[in-house]
Amino acid sequence: MTESNLLRLQLFGMLGLVFVLTLALGGYFTLQQTRSFREDSAALEAAGQREQKAMLEASLTTLHNQLDLLRQSSEAVLKNDIRQQVDHAVQIAAALYQQEKGRRPEGEIRQLIVETLRPLRFFNGSGYFFIDDLAGNCVLLPINPEREGHSLLDNRDVDGRYIMRDLLASVANPQQRGFSRYRWYAPGNPASMADKVSYARVFEPFGWLIGSGEYLSKIEHLQQQQALQQLRAMRLGSNGYIAVIHRDGRVLLSPSNPAAEGRRVDELPAVEQAVIRNILDTSHNGGGFTRYQWRSLVEPRLNAKLSLVSNLEEWGWILVSGVYQDDLQQSLAQRQLKLEEDLHASLKTTVLALLLVMALALVLAAGLSRWLSHRFARYQQDIDAGHERLRVWAESDPLTLLPNRACLHTRLDEAIARARSDGLQLALLFIDLDRFKNINDSLGHAIGDGLLIQVAQRMAAVLRASDTVSRLGGDEFVVLLEGLSHSEPATQVANLLLQATSGQYSVAGHDLAITLSIGIAVYPADGEDAQTLLKNADAAMYHAKACGRNNFQFFAAAMNTRVREHLELENRLRQALARHELSLHYQPQYDLQSGRLSGCEALMRWHNPELGQVAPDKFIPIAEDSGLILPLGEWALNEACRQVMAWQAQGLPLLSVAVNVSAVQFRHADLAAMVERVLRSSGLPPALLELELTESVLAENLEQVNATLQRLKQLGVRLAMDDFGTGYSSLAYLKHFKLDTLKIDRSFVSDLPGSSDNAALAITIIGMARSLGMTCIAEGIETMAQHDFLRGHGCTHGQGYRLSKPLASAAMAELLATSSRHAATPAVVTAPAAAAGTD
Repeated sequence: MTESNLLRLQLFGMLGLVFVLTLALGGYFTLQQTRSFREDSAALEAAGQREQKAMLEASLTTLHNQLDLLRQSSEAVLKNDIRQQVDHAVQIAAALYQQEKGRRPEGEIRQLIVETLRPLRFFNGSGYFFIDDLAGNCVLLPINPEREGHSLLDNRDVDGRYIMRDLLASVANPQQRGFSRYRWYAPGNPASMADKVSYARVFEPFGWLIGSGEYLSKIEHLQQQQALQQLRAMRLGSNGYIAVIHRDGRVLLSPSNPAAEGRRVDELPAVEQAVIRNILDTSHNGGGFTRYQWRSLVEPRLNAKLSLVSNLEEWGWILVSGVYQDDLQQSLAQRQLKLEEDLHASLKTTVLALLLVMALALVLAAGLSRWLSHRFARYQQDIDAGHERLRVWAESDPLTLLPNRACLHTRLDEAIARARSDGLQLALLFIDLDRFKNINDSLGHAIGDGLLIQVAQRMAAVLRASDTVSRLGGDEFVVLLEGLSHSEPATQVANLLLQATSGQYSVAGHDLAITLSIGIAVYPADGEDAQTLLKNADAAMYHAKACGRNNFQFFAAAMNTRVREHLELENRLRQALARHELSLHYQPQYDLQSGRLSGCEALMRWHNPELGQVAPDKFIPIAEDSGLILPLGEWALNEACRQVMAWQAQGLPLLSVAVNVSAVQFRHADLAAMVERVLRSSGLPPALLELELTESVLAENLEQVNATLQRLKQLGVRLAMDDFGTGYSSLAYLKHFKLDTLKIDRSFVSDLPGSSDNAALAITIIGMARSLGMTCIAEGIETMAQHDFLRGHGCTHGQGYRLSKPLASAAMAELLATSSRHAATPAVVTAPAAAAGTD
C-alpha cells in the first residue's frame, strides 16, 4: 500500500460516510423545515441589515462633524505659530537695539538687525522674516533680496488685493500688530495659488513693520495626517473600520491592507482595483451604500462587506465606513437560536435513522482506523523528530548556536526555583563587548558577526557543562552559574572569561582585538526573580565600562542611582538646545613670541536652571553615547562662525576660530557637507575656520577618514590634531593626513619645566611640528615658568589661565577691541583657534 493509495482510500471512505449521513438527514429536513427556516432567517437578516446601515450612517455623521471641527481649526493653529515666530524676531531686534544704542551709529544698528534676521528659517525651512517700513518700502526680503529698497505698495495677488497695503492696514491699531490674508503661488507649484496668512508687528525705534507668513495648506496637511492616524484606530463593531480614498484614486487609509496606502487605483492588483473603482463610482454619484468582497483585519480571505461611501469635499476625501457580513451573522446568532431549537425538535424523528447510519459509520471507521494506525505510526516518529529540531531552533541563537533569550529565561526561572529549594546561590554574568560598535561601523556587520562567533566559542570553552552561556542579541552575552554556596566562583569564572577572550582574533583577513566588560548579580542578594537579576547585572556591566572596561564588577544598589542620574542628565540635555541653555565661551590664544592675541578657543558651557552649571566632562560623554553630540556639534560650529562674523559687524578685526569634531560626528554625519553649509550661511572665510580632530577619530577607517579630510581641505579650512600624545599616538597619522596644527596636551605642560620626562616630550612634539611645517600650540599654560620654557624652545602659540581665562562673547569682544588698538596690524590669527570642547 502506497501513501497515495492510502490517502485515496481515506478520502473515498470519508466521502462515502458524509454522503450517507447527508442523504438520510437532508431528505427529511428539506421536505419539512427548509421553507419556513429560510423565511424566518431572511427576515432576521433584513432587520440586521437595517441596523447595520443605521450604525454606518450615524458613524459617518459623527465623523464628518469631527473632521469639520479639525479642519476649521487650521487657521487658528497657523496664526498662533506665525505670531510666536514674529514675536521672537521683534525680541531679537529689540535686544540688539538696546545693546548697541549709543555705541554704534543708527544705520549700523539697522543693518545688524537685518543681517541677524536674514538667515533665520523655521516651518521646516520654508518660513522667513520680512521687514518693510511704514511707507511701504522693502527693507528685508530674504527670498527676493533684489526687491529690498524698493516700494511694494503696488504689489497685488491673483485676486487683485494689494498685499503691502493690507499689511499696513493690519497694524493700524493701538496694538500696532495684526494678521492679513492673501493668495500667492504655492512652493513647488508655480501654476497654482494658495491661501497664505501673514502676521506683522511695528518695531517703533525704526518705524519698521516686521512680519512673516505661511500657507494655510501646510497646517491642513498636518491635520489631515493627524486625522488619518485617528481614523486608523476607529473600529465599527468587532472588525469594521474607516477607510479613506482621495478623489484622484489614491488610497490614503486602508487598515486591513496597509500595503495599498499611498498607491493609486491603477497600481493595485486587479481584484482591489475593481473594489476601489466601485467606491469611486459611488462617490461620483453622491455617495451611498455599496457591497463587495474584501479581506478583514484578522484574516486574509475575502469576506462580504457592506460599506457606506461619503464625500468630504473640502479635502477631496472619500470616507468609506464598512462592516463585514460575518459580524451581522454573529449579531443574528442569538435570534436564530430559537429557530434552530425549533429545527432541532423536528430532527428527533430522524434520530433512529441517524443512529443506524452512525453505527455503520463507526464500524467502518474503527476498522479503517485500526488498519491506518500502523501506517501512521512511522509518520509520527518523523513528526516527533521534526518537533525536536524545531524546539532546538526556537531556543538557539542562529548566529552563535548558543541558547537564546527565551531559553535563558526558561533556564533562569528553573535555576532560581532550584536554588530557592536547595538553599544555594546562583550568579548571573552580563557580558558586553567593548567598542564592538566601532568594528561594525568601520568593517561591516559580516566582520562583526564573525568576531561574535569566535568570542562565543572561547567563552563556551572555559565554562562547565552545567553552566549556561547565552546570547541575548547584538554583542550582549549572559552566563548562568548554578549550585554556588558563595560568590567566589563567580569571580573565578569572570577572570577566566576575561583571560580566554583577550588577545587577537583573525576574521576575514582582519586582525582584531576585543575586551569584555562584565557585570555580576548574585541570587538572592541582588534579586529573587529573573527580571531583577538581569537588570542588576546589566547595571553592574555599565559600571564596569565606567571603570575603564576590560574588567568585572559586582552589583551594588548605588549603581541604579547612577544609572537614573545618567538618564536624567541625558533627558535634560535633550532639551537644553531648544531651551537656549547652551552657550560658548572663548579662551584667548596668544603668539608666545610677540605676545599678540592670535585666536581663541570656543568652549561649550551648559547652565541648567535646576542643576546650575554642568561640567563639560559630565555632559559631553553622555552626548556622544546618546548621539546628541550631532545636533550639539552642529550648533557649536554655527554659533562659533556666526560670532566671529558678528564681531566683524561690530567693527572688530577678523579672528580665526576652530571647532572640535568628535568621533561620533565624523562617523555618523556628512561632516564636509555640514561645514560647507555653515560657512555659506555665516559668511566666514574658510581659512579662518579650523577643525580639531582627536587621535581616536584618525584611528578608525583610514580610507573613509582620508576621503573626508580631503573634502574638508578642498573647502579651505584648516585641520588640527588635538591633545597629541594622549591617545593612540601614531606618527603614521602625521604622515598620512595633511594637518596644519599640532596641539600639546595640558598633561605635558602642567609639570614644566620641573619634570624631565614632560620636558623631553614637549620639546619632541615642538620639534616634530616645526619639521613638518605645522603650527604648534600649547594648552594649559598657568605659570610664567611654563610660558618661558615653551617660548624658549620654539613653541609659537599658547593658551591658559596665565594668559587669559575663558571669556563670554561680550568680554571677548572687549579684549579683541583692546588688542586691535595696541597692535600694528589686524589680529588675524596665524595659528588656528581651538575647538568647541570641554577644556
